[in-house]
Amino acid sequence: MRVIGMAEEYVKKNRLQKGQIWCVYDKDSFPAQHFNGVAECAEKLNKQNPELQYHTAWSNECIEFWFLLHFAYYTSNNHRSEYKKFLNEKFQELGIGKYEKNMVNIFELLMEYGSPKLAIRYAKRIIKDGQGKTPTEIAPGTKVYELVEELAKYLPEKVQDTFR
Repeated sequence: MRVIGMAEEYVKKNRLQKGQIWCVYDKDSFPAQHFNGVAECAEKLNKQNPELQYHTAWSNECIEFWFLLHFAYYTSNNHRSEYKKFLNEKFQELGIGKYEKNMVNIFELLMEYGSPKLAIRYAKRIIKDGQGKTPTEIAPGTKVYELVEELAKYLPEKVQDTFR
């Protein structure tokens, strides 16, 4: 819940009246009411001002699930350590070393060796299959693809094709 609180503080402090506010967060081991609460709070805030919209780009259980989708369609609800293990094995198989948390070049690696287009397609399918469920109940799942699609709009046309 801290992420949405910080977003609200930022909006108030900077007197923002229009635009998009993106909250990016993982489920990790946070309680369901907190994880789901961010999306619920964003929905309430969006009703207050249609020109200032809050978006939630969550991953259940961790960001590594989003990374994994660049290489495979995956629906097993495992602990985050399994997703990291998968990435480590995939990176070694591709000859690009070992996966490490907070890699500064993760974007470049995913673009070169993975498929952002497939990751988006797979993530959308998982969210569609979980329609009507809370973010906690969509496990594994991620809505990071929504942020990626939004940001891709600002890339050169040639690069945008990588994402659609």
